[in-house]
Amino acid sequence: MAAALGLGLTFAGPWSAAAEPLSTDAVRQEIARRVPPSWQVGAVTLEPAESGRAAPGPVRLSARVALAKPTFLVDGREGPYTFVRPAAEAGLEKVLTGTATFGKAKDGTVTAKVEFDNADILDSLGKPAEELPGRPVVAGSEEAQRARAALESETKQRVADEQARRQREEDLLVEQQATAQTVEARIALMNEVRARLTSTDRATRIATYEAVLGGDDLALRQIAVEAALQSRDAVLANLALKDWISRHKTIPVLLYATKEDPNSETVLRNLGPLSIEVDSFTGVNGTLQGKMGAAGYSVVMPAAATGTLAQTELTVNTQGCTLTLRLTEHRTLDGLYRCQTLPTLVARVTVD
Repeated sequence: MAAALGLGLTFAGPWSAAAEPLSTDAVRQEIARRVPPSWQVGAVTLEPAESGRAAPGPVRLSARVALAKPTFLVDGREGPYTFVRPAAEAGLEKVLTGTATFGKAKDGTVTAKVEFDNADILDSLGKPAEELPGRPVVAGSEEAQRARAALESETKQRVADEQARRQREEDLLVEQQATAQTVEARIALMNEVRARLTSTDRATRIATYEAVLGGDDLALRQIAVEAALQSRDAVLANLALKDWISRHKTIPVLLYATKEDPNSETVLRNLGPLSIEVDSFTGVNGTLQGKMGAAGYSVVMPAAATGTLAQTELTVNTQGCTLTLRLTEHRTLDGLYRCQTLPTLVARVTVD
């Protein structure tokens, strides 16, 4: 503050070498501009001069200034609070001394340039509360006690939150590690099952497949069925088809017309969706009991059906109609659908 007051750099107009009229108003305005806003300028006294004019050089001045508001000094800051202690009460007066040099602006207004001798008397007197950062709280007051209690509570909460966060991270890490180990073990198991299902030892392949089918692991079961269906081992393929049929209550059959018989197109358009309804299936001998037919055509209305799975060939018979299918490398059962009064149609069942 003292440095700012002592500079005296601002001057509103050019200085005249001749003596200018004394003007306490000009000096007061310049002092008011130079001191902090919390200070009000009172009486200004200038050194007397003849005829009320100042000499070309500086004129001595004395100005009384008073605090308009109480001021405070900062003890410290914590969070949103600024803890302060009183520095000066409102109304405190100080006397500034220095020199004033007068001049005249272009419009003829008398101006003053001021330099202080004792600008440091305003130092260490703090600032009004509204000029301080944060939320000023007087140290030692009840408000300060509440503020510190709130800060302590917030600090404890932050510590608790941080501990909880770290615990969650540790728990998550443990969970991720456990999951990773489970996944690794799962992948290792699947790879081992695949390796056994493709082993050169036929007995190992069959034993592995039967072991997987005896369990309740659906993913391993699917791997085993796929491997068995893709293999050229008739025994494994037969086991896979038995398992597949035993897990289906309804087996949709896709029908296609044949190029050899033009009437097959007409029959196909009139047939409803053909399906096999499985009432029972015996895996030991591959026998099937149920219904088969297409609801849209009277000759092949759903009727009682019997079937047999022999190796990789499925045959289903119903009143006057026979469905014969054989497993292909594309995981489909392809064959023919024959009825006594209908043209032969191509049939396909997708083993999903």
